[in-house]
Amino acid sequence: MKFGSLLRAKKYAPVRDLAIIVILYVIVFSYSHAVDGFEQVVAFTESHEHWQFDEFLTGLLLLPVALGVFAWRRLSEARAELKLRLRAEKQANEMALHDPLTGLPNRRKANIEIEAALKNADSAPVTLLAIDLNRFKPVNDLYGHLAGDQLLLAVGERLRDAIGGDGMVSRIGGDEFCVMVKGVAAGDELISKVEKLSAVFEDPFVLGDLSVVISASVGVVTTNVPDSSIDSLFAQADAAMYRCKGTGRNAIAFFESGMELAAAERAQIETDLRKAIASDKIQPYYQPLVNLNDGRIVGFEALARWHMADGTIRMPEEFITIAEETGLISDLFFVVLKAAALEAKKWPAELRFAVNLSPVQFDDEWLVERILKTLLDVGVSPGRLEIEITESALVADLDVARDVILSLKNQGINISLDDFGTGYSSLRHLSELPFDKLKIDRSFVRGIESNSASQSIVRAVTALAHNLGLQVTAEGVETYDNAKSVIDSGCDIGQGFLYGRPSHVWQLALPDDSDSQGGSQDERDLRRTRSGQAA
Repeated sequence: MKFGSLLRAKKYAPVRDLAIIVILYVIVFSYSHAVDGFEQVVAFTESHEHWQFDEFLTGLLLLPVALGVFAWRRLSEARAELKLRLRAEKQANEMALHDPLTGLPNRRKANIEIEAALKNADSAPVTLLAIDLNRFKPVNDLYGHLAGDQLLLAVGERLRDAIGGDGMVSRIGGDEFCVMVKGVAAGDELISKVEKLSAVFEDPFVLGDLSVVISASVGVVTTNVPDSSIDSLFAQADAAMYRCKGTGRNAIAFFESGMELAAAERAQIETDLRKAIASDKIQPYYQPLVNLNDGRIVGFEALARWHMADGTIRMPEEFITIAEETGLISDLFFVVLKAAALEAKKWPAELRFAVNLSPVQFDDEWLVERILKTLLDVGVSPGRLEIEITESALVADLDVARDVILSLKNQGINISLDDFGTGYSSLRHLSELPFDKLKIDRSFVRGIESNSASQSIVRAVTALAHNLGLQVTAEGVETYDNAKSVIDSGCDIGQGFLYGRPSHVWQLALPDDSDSQGGSQDERDLRRTRSGQAA
């Protein structure tokens, strides 16, 4: 290092300043000694007594003491200011690396810790758990952001207690958490730790006077490669997490090859779905509901279809689950409801239209009001709407479901229990809730003519429903043999490809079979029935 640079170096500043003071002192002392400086000052003071130089010099001798006190005080203030600044910088660093709500490390801090852990991954494997809370948004919407914040705090504390000193819990954002476990290889021990973390969601979270039950989807990825990409590990953990996201309950999935592609496709569907809802690309297709006694159409079920830019159409099973998970299901429902109501306004007044309601929407405290407003804006009577509800919606929270169903019934809206027999079938649901109709799932109708067990089940369910004052709809009627069997079983309404596939254009007449003269006498009788017009 050059001498000039050495002098300018910050760490040598005290030595440099002291050297300057010493050099200046030596110069002044040498000059004063050479000219007898003190004697000259005394002589000058005596010859100019009237100038009072002696008093001035006396005061000057006291000045260093005063300056020392002043310097000491300024130095103390500077030290206090420095301490405050250092503390503020420390707090700023802590805030930059920790979540302000839960106090847990944030994603930036997690990246730092994971990067450090990966350096020794070959001897101490690193496992990442992506944890996403299921149905957190409804808690936030129903009980307010304060309850949501309290829930996040409680979740963070439980996870931290569960992992102890074996890992690190961080909050990545929103309702997403990440847990890093070091030094545990894939195997029974790791599975045990993961299950222990998942188990923290089994008990209700008590938030003051409120008790909340939620679940979590957990995606797990493990690596023993030191130079693994942190972003790739996060992507793999997320991909595994999304594999079990749709279950709506506590579930664990370990990353497998191919999951990343599925997660990327899902993310793209979510993005496209948002745009599709906003641009009216989700449209209802209408499938007729037929009175099995006289063959007349009594209404239509509105089924969501997604029109893609390339001219293809996506079916509900490809996007409804994603809409439910991302909170888009409500917007999608009201798009379909409004479009169907506008079409129904053109129909004969006695025709009804049915729309499916997702279990997720039961958490919307303004659901009934929004449905009524949509019907009012369009100018359609609530009595023409039929809301179809699946059994899974009742199991999630029967009390909430009861309140919603009663509110809808009080407004004159008809309620149908959809897909009966495929979920959590319970006679309690039929006895306690005011349904108007029960829909037997297509799995019991398919091949019913040759399946004695299905015939017995459909007859029993139909008899039970009739005794409770409910109509019965048979779904999935695709052949004349299907139709004859469900008619013989006492079903009131039929729905299926035999009577018409879902179509963007509704029609009051059922499609005629070109081979109207062929087949058995029973089939010809059924064909004549199908030629009837809507009542």
